[in-house]
Amino acid sequence: MIELVLYSLLTVITFLFLKRLLARFSHPIANPLLWSIVLLIPVFLFTPLDAKAYQSANHWLIKLLEPAVVALAIPLFVQLQHVKKQLLPIIICCLGGSILASASGLLLARLISNDEILLMSLLPKSITSPIAMEISQQFGGLPPLAAGVVIIVGLIGAVFGPVLMKLVGITHPQAQGLAMGTSAHAIGTAAALNLGEQQGAFSSIALVLCGIFTAIFAPLLAWLIMLI
Repeated sequence: MIELVLYSLLTVITFLFLKRLLARFSHPIANPLLWSIVLLIPVFLFTPLDAKAYQSANHWLIKLLEPAVVALAIPLFVQLQHVKKQLLPIIICCLGGSILASASGLLLARLISNDEILLMSLLPKSITSPIAMEISQQFGGLPPLAAGVVIIVGLIGAVFGPVLMKLVGITHPQAQGLAMGTSAHAIGTAAALNLGEQQGAFSSIALVLCGIFTAIFAPLLAWLIMLI
């Protein structure tokens, strides 16, 4: 029991320490979640600490993902009038983005491997972890693998998304938010909130809509990819 408490404290203290340390830097790569992972991986590789016990001890943090996603509705409510004016373009963008995100990941994985479990674990790679784990499990994938891929995709989007948008000239706050929410789900939405209130709101609605669209179209995409 004491071991489980210590593992939880290790997670919380590491994240809070890095968040405080990196707060002085404005660059997207100064992401406390990213560096928490970078710091903890060698700890488990080169010490007797048990990764499975660590995962079990932090199960309560995984459960907190669900209310955390719901809390993203707050910036969305603040920007509700702007969202209503752009609702149809938002739906079209999120629909296309969710299909492209799932299909591109599956096609890339298909070129590398024919492992059905791997493919079904990658199917929901661009939506938030609770939904991704459920979809992956329904189609024979591994929920922990799906969650890991989701985190990696989210971190890549959160770190490189703002830089890439700047390079290609995407400066409109609403477009930036939709891009971050569609490609990098909850982690991207957290990064979008740092860019501005509108970015956070539109990223939140993209996160929700892409989760819905992926759940609806996942069976069709899974069937199509197995035919290729």
